[in-house]
Amino acid sequence: MNLKINLSLLLFGALFITACQLANLKKTPGGMPYQIFSDAKQPKVKMGGFLKLAITQSINDSVVFTNKGKIPNYIPVVNQSFPYDISEIWSQLRLGDSVIATQLIDTFMKRSPGGLPPSFKKGDRIITRVKVLAIFDNDNLRMIDADKEVEAFKKKEIEEVAAYVKKNSATATRTPNGVFVQILEPGTGNLIDSGKYVSVNYTGRTFDGKIFDSNVDTSFQHTEPLSFTVGAGQMIPGFDEGIRSFRPGAKGILYLPSMQGYGPMGSNGIKGYEHLKFEIQILSVANKAPEAPPTSFPPPPTSPPPPTEGNKRKGSDK
Repeated sequence: MNLKINLSLLLFGALFITACQLANLKKTPGGMPYQIFSDAKQPKVKMGGFLKLAITQSINDSVVFTNKGKIPNYIPVVNQSFPYDISEIWSQLRLGDSVIATQLIDTFMKRSPGGLPPSFKKGDRIITRVKVLAIFDNDNLRMIDADKEVEAFKKKEIEEVAAYVKKNSATATRTPNGVFVQILEPGTGNLIDSGKYVSVNYTGRTFDGKIFDSNVDTSFQHTEPLSFTVGAGQMIPGFDEGIRSFRPGAKGILYLPSMQGYGPMGSNGIKGYEHLKFEIQILSVANKAPEAPPTSFPPPPTSPPPPTEGNKRKGSDK
């Protein structure tokens, strides 16, 4: 009984402290509570410039997105923002600033009833933490820095995938863009090349073993072969590149760094920056995709011939 009373008091105290903290925060014109930890001696971003940011976003205590240790976000600073959104404070920020912003789901519900995904619940909070890593005055400087960040991150990912392959005692070769290919059954004939039309069976897994898609597992409700033209941009980059290490009839495994898969955004059942592996079986290889069957249209309606002097006379003769 005493334990219940103490827990209730602790809960009340935590809510009281949180309410006081929110009350003491600044608010944007749109009403979003925020706090900036800043050094006035540091340069401030200019209108038309760019912020290089590390961002972590949580719903209550659960992190739903972070680019910490990954590719930073680059945000343009423009004369446009959205109400009750962190974009309202971009123009205030300086190099090295840290920001904590809180958006209450209750506020969104009041302002846009029925406009939220069902995963959000009353009482939830979206908490965004931002660190300003750099400031750029123009897009050219931003692009130079972004290219360096992407290349460094790709190299880091390739090292991570190589370590995973080694840990799992897999014998694999590496493609130019960092896809690792393990051949289990070699197949016969020539290696698959760009322009070939292939049909494959596959099962896709994350590195922790979760199956996210398959055309040989009936629970995913699509068991037809996956068919595509190699090099035509119809598949994620790593799948398209890795398939060229196979011969007709071969079986094997592709190990993809996230940047050769679904990258920062992820996809259905795949988190952002998640490495993937695909178990592959090559069913067939053709020189080109089959031609689509001609579409049949009904014949146009029959029209009488236009009147001429000849058929006019024939009509008058009758």
